Order: sequence, then structure tokens, then C-alpha cells
Amino acid sequence: MSDNTPHMKPIREILENAPALSAALAARVAACAAEALAARGAFHLALPGGSAVSLFAHGLARTQIHASQWHVFWTDERCVPLSDPQSNFQLAQTELLPRLAGAHLHPIRGSAATYETEIAPFLPLDLVLLGVGEDGHVASLFPGNPALLETNHSVATVSNAPKPPPDRITLTFPVLNAARHLLVVAAGAGKAGIVARVFSRPSDLPAQRLSGNPRWLLDRAAAAHLKEFP
Repeated sequence: MSDNTPHMKPIREILENAPALSAALAARVAACAAEALAARGAFHLALPGGSAVSLFAHGLARTQIHASQWHVFWTDERCVPLSDPQSNFQLAQTELLPRLAGAHLHPIRGSAATYETEIAPFLPLDLVLLGVGEDGHVASLFPGNPALLETNHSVATVSNAPKPPPDRITLTFPVLNAARHLLVVAAGAGKAGIVARVFSRPSDLPAQRLSGNPRWLLDRAAAAHLKEFP
């Protein structure tokens, strides 16, 4: 697989507040789905955990999408049962998946090798949705973790993650960066510091290793420390 040298040319979109961001996020996902369905007859989406899923769900409001041609994967998962409240799948199951009627679900079960085999026929993904942690991590690719350096596998095991639980499975940068669309979401004042770091001079932040043209959706609170804030 290709290397993960950072070549980030991000597109930045700033929304007035979290509800406006949620609506923009839902519209962006819908546009990517329509594009994929028209071109290939299916839509392959990877979801993260955390607030990005909640924002997407809120953007759909009471809408139910006929998603029988959607294949939904996860960018990462904690090594806990899928029914555990800490599971990224469980978060989506609670807040989002009931609105995606008929979607084909591909939760992360078992080993990294098992998930790599499962996801392989669906690559490249049409859309990868990501949040960003306050330390700059994306998916379960944390600063300093050996998984950052993985170039030969699409899925990796993560040990000693700085946030509990410490054991996880994650998609790697070759898969994230090969996606047809890459969308990163950040909302709230708690993300303002890391957003400013990501868009300042290059460093070793995982979020700066996203290549191609990742699109960032920010609310004004998350964008508050940007030098070019409108």
C-alpha cells in the first residue's frame, strides 16, 4: 500500500453553530452517497465514534434514509463487546443507525486481520467521516503510536492508547487517505486549540497526516483560534 507521508491540502468550511454544522454534515454525506450510487450503484461509508456520529444523527433529525445500497464500516473500535456503551458501534446503533434503513453493517469484530479481509472488496471507500481528538488523533491513530507507521495493512491493532480502553483496532492512513472523500468534523470550544494547531505550521499531529483534499467542517467555536477566522 502507498506510504502515509502527509500532503494535506484541506478545505475548510466554517458554520455558525453546531446545529448548522450538523445540517451541513448530513447534506455533505447525502451528496457523497448520491454521487457513489450514480457512479457505482453502492455507497461505502466509514463512521468514527465520538461527537461526529452524534452531529450526523442530529443533522438527519427525524429523517430516515433508504440505505439498502449503503455499506457502513467503522474507522476504529474499542476492544470491548459491541453492546458495551464504550463501543463505537453501540454509539451509532443508539443515535444514528435507526435512521439508515436497510444499511449493510460491517462492525469491527475479532482481529485486525479479520476486518482487513472483510473491508478489502469495498476499497477505496467512498467517504470516511472522522472526528479529531484534543491531542490531534483521528480514528484510533494516536500521537506516537506505532500504528501511525503502518503502510502494508489497511487495518491495525492499537495497544496502549492514551484514552481508555487502551486496546483498539483502527483503519490505517493508507485506507483513510485513499478514500474518495474525507470529511473531518470538529465542534465546540474544546476543539479550538487542536484545530488551530492542525492549521498552523506542520508538525507530527496525526490529523496533519490526512492527504489529498480533506474537507473540514467546523463551527465558529471550534474555529475561534484560527488566524484567518472570518
